Amino acid sequence: MVYKLRKRLAFLLGLGMSIGVGLSTPTPATALPWGSLLLNGAQLLQLSSLSTKQKVALGHQIHQQVLSKYKLDTNSETNAYVNRVGQRVAAASSCSQYPFHFYVVQDRSINAFSTTGGYVYVNTGLLKAVDNEDQLAGVLGHEIGHICDNDLINKMKQSDLAQGLASVAGVDQSTIAALGYKLAFELPNSRQDEYNADAQGLKYMKRAGYNPNALPAFLSKLLNQSSTPAFLSDHPGSKQRIAVLEKKIAAGQ
Repeated sequence: MVYKLRKRLAFLLGLGMSIGVGLSTPTPATALPWGSLLLNGAQLLQLSSLSTKQKVALGHQIHQQVLSKYKLDTNSETNAYVNRVGQRVAAASSCSQYPFHFYVVQDRSINAFSTTGGYVYVNTGLLKAVDNEDQLAGVLGHEIGHICDNDLINKMKQSDLAQGLASVAGVDQSTIAALGYKLAFELPNSRQDEYNADAQGLKYMKRAGYNPNALPAFLSKLLNQSSTPAFLSDHPGSKQRIAVLEKKIAAGQ
């Protein structure tokens, strides 16, 4: 049984790992103390009781996977801009205890994504698509919402593969991080997760002093493009989400 599960794990983790737009030299994963995340025997994955420190450690490990698949933008002004806006929104969030990190990915597609423990990524294509800082704040607020709601952790808890890993001893943190990477980048968020992240992002950007109307305005702008941007195709129910956002804004939520 252990052999079959390991074989299945190797197969699944090998699928779809070429989704990055540019390869860079893989960065070796830094050994981190995972505490009760990895235990001996039958209970390997204690995903229901991760501490903030453990979520940050997991996010760091997944970041190593990102570095091996994506090319990050090195423009200091661009990175400083995204970090300034992101930190402002993150400070107004319900999970401001995380040491948030914001990265710019060299990719012309209009997209942004996040993992866990405060790691948020935004494509250069999206930076060109936003009309103003408020729209960027809305996108970053949405991704921060996913982190505050533990959406990736919940995906991992619900994964059949993660449940199988819980019965196998000797699986190291890099293997679990690879699973988290695949679920973050290849399994779309549920419709409810998107609604929740929208609501959180709206709340956070408003607390941070940004115009909440900018988020539905940006989504509406993307809907009018000739081809569907990745940010919409990866996030289902866009028209309905815009309507819900506008209702929340009108109600002062």
